[in-house]
Amino acid sequence: MQVLISTYGSRGDVQPMVGLAVALQALGADVRLCAPPDQEFRELLARAGVPLAPAFAPVRQWIEMAKQLRLGLPRLAAKMVPAQFDAIAAAAEGCDVIVATGLFPSVAAAQSVAEKLGIPFVWTAFCPLIVPSPHHPPMEYPGHPHPPGVIDNRALWAFNARAMNALFGEAVNTHRASIGLPTADDVRDYVFTDRPWLASDPS
Repeated sequence: MQVLISTYGSRGDVQPMVGLAVALQALGADVRLCAPPDQEFRELLARAGVPLAPAFAPVRQWIEMAKQLRLGLPRLAAKMVPAQFDAIAAAAEGCDVIVATGLFPSVAAAQSVAEKLGIPFVWTAFCPLIVPSPHHPPMEYPGHPHPPGVIDNRALWAFNARAMNALFGEAVNTHRASIGLPTADDVRDYVFTDRPWLASDPS
């Protein structure tokens, strides 16, 4: 089996996926990891013996560009989704499945690649707080603080879905339409899927 693991973000987004790649290699899978091509990640993957398929840009370079241009999340997402789609599509050639984590626009791009190739897609998270649940509230996004006085977790997650649509929906759906894929009314739940993998202790 050929597996593409995709991630984009900090070391906390990359290193756990390197661990997954090594475990899959031990089971006999052919694994490559699409990750930011920063020097620290190149060295990390080289030490682990995991082939690197470069993402669209080094993450430090991306952060610096975002700071200099002072772009908000919607405009940053509009730049990241198509660029990361191209990088992941190149890395996914011949693969049987894509497993993705990291920044939301990158995960959305990975899902679109999987759909275009007709292969399974898995979204994975390292922290339970990221996964919608009635047992905890979502994090707040810039410009979208939780409504005053709302403490019901289900209501807060519904608000979170609207916030993520506002921040990422146009970027994700514009690109999906441009490559012939259907758009999503709720981009968060569509990208997260109904069967995510949560890297967490069962208790």
